[in-house]
Amino acid sequence: MSGINRRDVLLGGALLAGAGGAAALVPRGRLVLMPKGHELEAIVPKKLGGWTYVPTPGIVMPRTEGTLSAKLYGDVLSRVYVSESRLPVILVMAYGPVQNDLLQLHRPEVCYTAVGFQVSGTTSARLPLAAGVELPIRELVAESERRIETITYWTRVGDDLPTNGTEQRVAKLKQQWAGYIADGILVRLSCAVPPEPGVRDQLAEFARELVKAVPAVDLPALVGRPLAAQLA
Repeated sequence: MSGINRRDVLLGGALLAGAGGAAALVPRGRLVLMPKGHELEAIVPKKLGGWTYVPTPGIVMPRTEGTLSAKLYGDVLSRVYVSESRLPVILVMAYGPVQNDLLQLHRPEVCYTAVGFQVSGTTSARLPLAAGVELPIRELVAESERRIETITYWTRVGDDLPTNGTEQRVAKLKQQWAGYIADGILVRLSCAVPPEPGVRDQLAEFARELVKAVPAVDLPALVGRPLAAQLA
């Protein structure tokens, strides 16, 4: 074979296959579910069910210092909602226009630990939004010497709703294989109390009020198109 042996042929084939796989992972499109010109401040009402927004400082934000955070989150909303008959709820929403290997949503397990909290009780769950419609969520407790928070949150990456870091990476890889990069959002709800009976129920009620109150055109940005279609 003029100096070309079987090993050379096999090696060359493997290299070509690898190059083809790498080319397949190069995104050629974008999936953006946040309507152009829409901002979290405008689409999230200041009254949600029995809760009303009141300006309050000192919310733990899902971001770190530096230019990476500015690139990661194109829009951030942080509010405290109070009620006469229910616990106050801290709402934090962080929207990222690009989710790739360098820029991806920071999950609360990482963010709270980074600012000195101890995280425990981390588990995935499903939150009923309507008959037969459930939202994949994650629950945890974050505690420091001065504060404790019972937290419920979800993340959307494209149309996927990953509940942990592994699922988030798999979602991005799947989207890359499909040829596009998606946007994403983190929605975090918390009460500044221990996880006593009834606290999770109130967070679930707040989540349902939030999803119900957001305009239909903006709902895919919060929960993805398939789940939004089920709620339509």
